[in-house]
This record gives sequence, structure tokens and C-alpha cells, in this order.
Amino acid sequence: MRRGYNPGFEFRSKAMSAFPEGVHFDAVLPLVWQPQVSWQPFEVARYLDVLADFDTAERAEAVTGEQAKLDLQLLWLARLMNPSLPLPAPVTIGLEYVRWSANDVALGAKGCLAMVPDEALPHLLSLPVEVIAVEPDGMETVVTARWQLDHAAARDAFERYVFRCHREQIRQERGTKP
Repeated sequence: MRRGYNPGFEFRSKAMSAFPEGVHFDAVLPLVWQPQVSWQPFEVARYLDVLADFDTAERAEAVTGEQAKLDLQLLWLARLMNPSLPLPAPVTIGLEYVRWSANDVALGAKGCLAMVPDEALPHLLSLPVEVIAVEPDGMETVVTARWQLDHAAARDAFERYVFRCHREQIRQERGTKP
């Protein structure tokens, strides 16, 4: 799976409670905490819709020459807009919640989790969150936050993204089990 899914990776520790929802997936994605809430709902919705088209295009038997050119232009544009991305880190993403490790995030903080949802189109996407739990875990801190996606189109596109990744993770886990 391109988005950094690791079938052996489980973002769980003794200090952490279970992830608060059923539909979620584990990944290793470039991400960074942004202490200010600054997101573009239209951009989020369109980016996730285009990302879904990339996934669909990969399964299609043939891609037209014109579609291939457009895909390549989008990829180059994304790389130009984000020449430097944050380091990949473990993250659990659900429909309502997200969990990652960070050392500079306080309980109750509002901001954005900026991440690259998929390597196929490397764009740093900022999504608003409110931190609801901060738990020590060795030398790091595990942060659980609730998504604050108050725009209908962005929320719908995000939910479709999470469902696709959740299904793909289940498909990969079933394929790797004896």
C-alpha cells in the first residue's frame, strides 16, 4: 500500500488506551503538528477526491495518454509546492479521531495536523484537530485528537479516504495471514 501502511505496525502501547473507534487504519506518514488552525476545506475535499481517482486509475486496465499526462502534471505540481516534507511518523487515523506521537502538544490545544495522506500525490494537507488526550509513553508523548472538520464536502471526502484505507488495511492483513 503506497500510503505507508505497515502490516506489522500497531500503534498501541501499555500506556495507551485502545483507539476510540472501529473504522481506522495505521500508517507511517509524513506529518507535523501546527499550533494554529489554518486549513482550506475546498483544497482538502478536492485533494482527497483526486487521490481517490489516483487509486481508481491504478486499478484500471488502461489509462489514456491524456489522463497519464494530467496525472504526471499533478504529481510534479505537488512536488514543487512541497519541496521539503516532514519526517514520516506512525499515526492511527479514524473517522473521528487521530493518534500520533509528539512532544510539543498540550491537552485541549487546537491546531492542525499537517500530513501527506499518500505518496502518490505528495502534498502536505492541514486538517484541524482538538487534542483530547496526552499520554506519556516512554520518552515520547502519545496525542489523541478529535478531527474538527466542519465543512461538509471536506468531511465527506475525508470519510471516503478513511474507509478506503481501512478496507485496504484489512485486505492486506487477510492476504498476509496463513
